[in-house]
Amino acid sequence: MTSDKSEALQKRALFYVFDGGTGVGHLRRLACIARQMQGRFACLIVTGHRAAAHWFIPEECEYIHLPSWDSLLAAKAHYWGRKPFIAVDKRDAVRLRMEILNGIVRGFQPDAIFVDHLPMGAEEELATILEEARCNKYLVTRGVLNETEDLRQLILGGKARDYLRTHYDRIFVASDRKVFDFPRQYNIAPEIREKTLHTGYVAQHIPPEAISRTRASRGLAQEDIWVVASAGGGQWGERLIERCLELAGKYPNVAFDIVMGPRSSLAWEDRYQTVIAHNRLRLHKEVPHMPYLNASADLVISSGGYNTLVEALQGRAEILCFPLRKDQRDEQYQHAMRLKKFVNIDVSTDLRDLPVLFERAIGGLGLCRRGDRRAELNLAGAVNIERIVAEDLGFGA
Repeated sequence: MTSDKSEALQKRALFYVFDGGTGVGHLRRLACIARQMQGRFACLIVTGHRAAAHWFIPEECEYIHLPSWDSLLAAKAHYWGRKPFIAVDKRDAVRLRMEILNGIVRGFQPDAIFVDHLPMGAEEELATILEEARCNKYLVTRGVLNETEDLRQLILGGKARDYLRTHYDRIFVASDRKVFDFPRQYNIAPEIREKTLHTGYVAQHIPPEAISRTRASRGLAQEDIWVVASAGGGQWGERLIERCLELAGKYPNVAFDIVMGPRSSLAWEDRYQTVIAHNRLRLHKEVPHMPYLNASADLVISSGGYNTLVEALQGRAEILCFPLRKDQRDEQYQHAMRLKKFVNIDVSTDLRDLPVLFERAIGGLGLCRRGDRRAELNLAGAVNIERIVAEDLGFGA
């Protein structure tokens, strides 16, 4: 009887992942929310990320792989030396995606739709769904926007603003307001501000005992230094990975795990292996348990992606951030700089600074750092989003 009742109460949530950028952070953020919601909700993730989907989407959820923009648009496929899988122009590529998406919504009949990053999708492919689907609609944003892409306009202006005002029920800002006040920073219109909620950072919870197990499984002694380096999905981060490999060669007594990322263009010689170990260095093509590495390291070197930073905040790591976007107005630089009030982060847009910053960081490990306030940050974004949506749909705790 209990099982029948729970099935009758279960709602359906569809998550549409933005895949028009360079990384997989949008997928990881929505997958974390889906993991939290699965059970009371049946969570279906729709994504164009093929390589990363099986790593980050929880087994208890389901997903549908869309033809990705990387395989539909020639300009994107060119980065990896490929051609589009189908010979169509951009208009037909958008139409193909729209028709598939409309079919998924008709078949799944969601009670809630979550859209990540851009309210209408990368090419306005969500317009019809937003207008016609009879369900709650939620936009999830990380908060800090890339100013050089004019994301204020793409998210908060023009047609996007009209759809936020007319078709969306809430805007979830997946950050801590102490770090970044989204409505105030972007001077959001009152009717949209009323729908906007800071939920806290969305992060997979990594308890202290999991950190201890992760370090033990890496074979580390208590006094060992462990460096974890990555560049998010890997696209545009190839030079950062190469510089970190050079560091590993100069510090043979330091344990390094360096992750290329599923979207890297760097050559990987052995297709049957995903990790190459040499002395204290492990080079990974991709890692399914990346959150545990970032949370367990002594030093995290990254491009400053949202997920990497939030994962590192859960442990004790010092952080070196080398944003892939060099303009200081953009998200990776701005977010890292704002976090400096809460945790020790060095930020640079020049990879030539890496050796000096690395030497300083490992020299300071183990010292008592006054001003580390990471414990003050709200990392309960996924829990808060589930609670709010459940209340919206009439079955709160």
